[in-house]
Amino acid sequence: MIADLFEIKKTSRGEKGLFATRFIPKGTIDAFRCKKCGNYSKKELAKLSKKELRFVMDHEVMGKSGLYSKYCDRRMRYDNHSCNANSLSCSKGFGIVVRDIKKGEEATSDYRMYGEDEVHFVGGCRCGEKNCMKGTTFRPPAPEKLQRVWDRRINAALRLIPYVKQPLKAKLLKEHPGLSYLFEKAK
Repeated sequence: MIADLFEIKKTSRGEKGLFATRFIPKGTIDAFRCKKCGNYSKKELAKLSKKELRFVMDHEVMGKSGLYSKYCDRRMRYDNHSCNANSLSCSKGFGIVVRDIKKGEEATSDYRMYGEDEVHFVGGCRCGEKNCMKGTTFRPPAPEKLQRVWDRRINAALRLIPYVKQPLKAKLLKEHPGLSYLFEKAK
């Protein structure tokens, strides 16, 4: 499930991406895998057209089971990679904005976090960030230095959860009530 904060538009690279429809502050939970999300079965993949199958293989995350994620909201497919992403996945099962996203700015994730056997970038990573890996393939685990950067950014954003408007709060807590402590302000 993805927060209703994004629209699909063309990127400067000519592909489609997710763009903020308004300012999204650091600490906003922007997405989580809900009960409606699942995985494509091998039968479902076999029924897809070649074009649709290629899209799934290029845009969906392959889990450890070898099955591709199937999101309840197709907008999730347009969450592009950046080596300096403004949203990261955390161990609590959701994505969190780790850097303010301006209205009209593309929302990005770091695909290297997903723990696949390998992430392949056809023609190399083209995110254009100063720290761009530029390579065509990334094999986990991520270097410890990069993992520490992710952890610092995620932990700083997690502390802001109770202080920013959370459009997914009710839906997240309905499915994951044990996360209610994240929304409590420090005393």
